[in-house]
Amino acid sequence: MKTLRKYLWPVLVILIGTLSSAASFNLMLLPNRMLAGGVAGLSIIIGTITGWPIGILVFVLNLPILYLGYKYVGGKFILLTTFAVLSFSTFLDLVPVSSAVEDILLASIFGGALNGLGLGLVFKVGASTGGTDVLGVILNRKFSLSIGEVLMAFNAIIVGLGAILFDLNAALYTLIAMFVTARIVDSMQVSRDKKKALIVSSKSDALAEALNVKLGRGVTFFYGEGAYEHSQRKIIMCILTRFELAQLKEVVFGIDPAAFVTISDVDEVVGRFAAYNPFRRSNRTAP
Repeated sequence: MKTLRKYLWPVLVILIGTLSSAASFNLMLLPNRMLAGGVAGLSIIIGTITGWPIGILVFVLNLPILYLGYKYVGGKFILLTTFAVLSFSTFLDLVPVSSAVEDILLASIFGGALNGLGLGLVFKVGASTGGTDVLGVILNRKFSLSIGEVLMAFNAIIVGLGAILFDLNAALYTLIAMFVTARIVDSMQVSRDKKKALIVSSKSDALAEALNVKLGRGVTFFYGEGAYEHSQRKIIMCILTRFELAQLKEVVFGIDPAAFVTISDVDEVVGRFAAYNPFRRSNRTAP
């Protein structure tokens, strides 16, 4: 049952998330001539000019990006992202384009919120809907460009094209939708919040190795003594982001179901600490 849930849960969440994003496009953004960021926005522009199905365009434009992502990033992330792209593209063509909200301001706010909810759910299970976030990581690795700068530049181009093809008002409302989407995604991930996990286990060495490999996080050992058995134990301390807590629990209890774990907030981390990055992977092999 646990194995079945492990594989079915991400699939179910991705389906719900991509349906939410597709609904925001077809029920709120597209009927009010608004765009979106990244490949989806580019697909809307091409589809508007040519009349081609937007869902198919999203999938086709993502194919070379997914190939590059597999080549330079690889891992479970790309597999889930490929499924998310296929799911999102399918829902874009299945959900009918119909204006659910007539007021363009309300459409930009709630369309952005619905899209942010969908993207946030997809990110929660360690995937994305493809596009410029994958491209941003590749360019960051190859040319040391900031991922945020790559995304901002690409979205600026999309909004500029939207202003030329449609009108300035629609482009400005698109910016509102993008802002709301970003805020919703951030509020769901809270990836900048730091957490401290203290883990007491009889399998501390195996846990430390697995956390280093699967999360890419270093750990520190403390030595403690239990008051009841007076046995010496290595206590693991690991600093991570809230976004990684679910994976930490999966790793820990997968190795030692009897482990004792406490998790607390960390106000500040001074020194070397890598922000959460779903693309990051270790070069080592898991034990």
